[in-house]
Amino acid sequence: MDHRSISLERWLIKLQSVHTREIDLSLQRIATVWNRVNNKLFANSARGSNSVLTLSVAGTNGKGSCVMAMESILQAHGYLVGTYTSPHLFHYNERIRVSGAPVSDEIIVEAFEFIESECKSIALTYFEYSTLAALWIFETLAVQVRLLEVGLGGRLDAVNIISPDVAVVTSIALDHQYWLGSTKADIAVEKLGITRAGKPLVWGERSSSGLDKLLRPTEAVLYRLGIEFDISLAKDGFTAKFFSRSKNFCVSGLRGDSVSAENKAIAVQSLLAGGLSLDSKKCGLALSKLEITGRFQHVSVGDVTVVLDIAHNPAAATLLAKRLSLFSGNIYAVASVLADKDWIGIIAPLSKIVCSWHVAEIHNSPRATDVQKLISDLKVRGLRSASFSSLESAFLAAYRKCVLGDTIVVFGSFYVVASVLKTISTLQES
Repeated sequence: MDHRSISLERWLIKLQSVHTREIDLSLQRIATVWNRVNNKLFANSARGSNSVLTLSVAGTNGKGSCVMAMESILQAHGYLVGTYTSPHLFHYNERIRVSGAPVSDEIIVEAFEFIESECKSIALTYFEYSTLAALWIFETLAVQVRLLEVGLGGRLDAVNIISPDVAVVTSIALDHQYWLGSTKADIAVEKLGITRAGKPLVWGERSSSGLDKLLRPTEAVLYRLGIEFDISLAKDGFTAKFFSRSKNFCVSGLRGDSVSAENKAIAVQSLLAGGLSLDSKKCGLALSKLEITGRFQHVSVGDVTVVLDIAHNPAAATLLAKRLSLFSGNIYAVASVLADKDWIGIIAPLSKIVCSWHVAEIHNSPRATDVQKLISDLKVRGLRSASFSSLESAFLAAYRKCVLGDTIVVFGSFYVVASVLKTISTLQES
């Protein structure tokens, strides 16, 4: 491990203890520091603050897929794009990418040092430091487009210190109720907090959701799925059509199911709403090549198919169950969740298609659900299950049970997917 890698590692350990709380939903502290950082950045910058197009993406599910789709499209069109997402699977650098590649340890350390010099007596959370680092790096490297994934909610999320040129809300479902509210309407209001009056809002919830009444108060320019744009099924996959433009624009051959196609359509609409001139063939090619780790990802290990999905709330689990219902053979689950997740709600839609559950506690997060609770909730529902000392051993136990045609589904958290992917890599190398 080189000097810079050690320096970044030490920085990340330090950031875990700078603020007493992991989540502190407030914009005042980070906005104050950002103003200081921003003033120094633009004092030394030749370009104006309006020269970068910014898209902020919120949503219960699908926001990561939408951001990755936009990144792929922008790269296909030759734009220098900066992408900020969270959390990461293996390396912190994955959170901050330029032109699709994680930035170096060196520039992240430089960003942290710059931010620390402007914090003075203000304590920032790990996520707030990360957000400011991404913004500093994007300005330093003079990206043309910034894609900012909201971490939690929207209105009070650190990303919302930036006024986006386009606000995107992919979906609304129950998750993070402790912070965001107990109803879908409460959660929608929080996520719609990233919108700005007179600016585009791309809305991924169809009108049947009953949340449309919340859109008018935003005073945003609306681009709604099912109204201003939509998808339709064709022989070669789904086609996305964008009805509100003066000229017809469509992207054909979108692979995957309807939810996947909708996320890709949301991505295209968001870029169009930002005023970018896109080529439909380039969009289609970029999206056809798009593979996203941990989003219904298929990996073959010998004769066994492994499906990895970060599904961590009931809505995502319901979609996962629908997708898995088309599979033949036995389905074995390897799963775990963080303590703020609705484990019982996640179990429910999958209970009829999973033949055996293999659970373990997530060891690299202080917010992990105790393995005894995981197994207890399964057993009380009469589900065949077993607990293990680690996610790696849980996966290996499931793998040993499989025969040709069986499937292992791995889900519940980024942590779960990352742990199993490492185990799979070891198996494939041996």
